[in-house]
Amino acid sequence: MDEQQKKELETFVDKVMGETSLESPSPDFTEKLMAKIEAQSQQEVFVAQPLLPRKLLMFLFLGFVAGFIYLLMTYGLDPNQGWFKNIEWNLDFSNTWRWMEGYTASKVTLYAVLLFGVLFFVQIPWLKRYLDQHGTLS
Repeated sequence: MDEQQKKELETFVDKVMGETSLESPSPDFTEKLMAKIEAQSQQEVFVAQPLLPRKLLMFLFLGFVAGFIYLLMTYGLDPNQGWFKNIEWNLDFSNTWRWMEGYTASKVTLYAVLLFGVLFFVQIPWLKRYLDQHGTLS
């Protein structure tokens, strides 16, 4: 852009700016704005309510505990009594881990898993300290 175009552009901008009037807010703008802010700050904050009232939850919990105690007192924990006699108590977990019998991991895999495990448990206190220092946790 040469000097002549710059001068023309500057005169055009000056002409446009001269024709426009400055807009100013109404004299009571500040009072109206502050009244709106105060009205918003005085509104009640929404407080979350539980779906079930506390009394009903306590009643259900106590009913569950009473029913459990009744079952224990009526049938006991003897495996040969009541409906416990129909349950087969097989505590053999050998079939659960049978798929792992032929699995072997390399030392690199073992070290990687250990390193990531340690780093995972190190980052929790580090992040807690960082967030405490920067005031994001209250």
